Amino acid sequence: MTGSVSRIGAAAISTLTLFALSFASAPAATGSALDQFAKAWSGLHGYNATIQLYELKGGSNEHAVFAYSYTKPATVTMHVNQGPNAGATVKWTGGPSVYASKSGAFGITMGKNVSLNDPMVSSLRGYSVSDLSFAGILAHAQQTGGTLSSGATKMDGALVTAVTLNVANPAQDNGMTREVLYLSQSTQLPLRIDGFMGNQLVRMYRFGITKSW
Repeated sequence: MTGSVSRIGAAAISTLTLFALSFASAPAATGSALDQFAKAWSGLHGYNATIQLYELKGGSNEHAVFAYSYTKPATVTMHVNQGPNAGATVKWTGGPSVYASKSGAFGITMGKNVSLNDPMVSSLRGYSVSDLSFAGILAHAQQTGGTLSSGATKMDGALVTAVTLNVANPAQDNGMTREVLYLSQSTQLPLRIDGFMGNQLVRMYRFGITKSW
């Protein structure tokens, strides 16, 4: 996410090879995987998570690590843990704007309200704090046109469910031709999202839930 003085980014995630996968079975019925995600999400009131973000656009890339808190129906507090703008916080309450702030010298906090999609508070590829939420991820998976398939795969040595979307119209999905959503087989909640333009990985978000209620 970018800032008015500098991009709200974070220290680079060590390497993408940390997230290498090996497929373990043939595709299964995808509707049930998203249905299980929807059911698991409906049973939560909120959650805290660490989000690792990687994006690529043109000749630029962004690495970020956020502490992300979501409470239904739509309240988000996102704090930048690392990077050149560490200490910045973005708060959203479901409307068309967010409040972005950062503590400066002598403990003085400076902040202002900006549009939800303002470049100051959106990622390199234009995603907002609402897009990073499980609610936003589920809605996107259900509504984006294309061909869906799913199957079991291994990530970090554990079986997960990979839901693959071959996008019907990349122009309507930020240029991406394929997306893969990885769901925990124990919680049915997102662990990671990959986005591709052809064979090029241009977006990767990894989620580590620290608390849910």
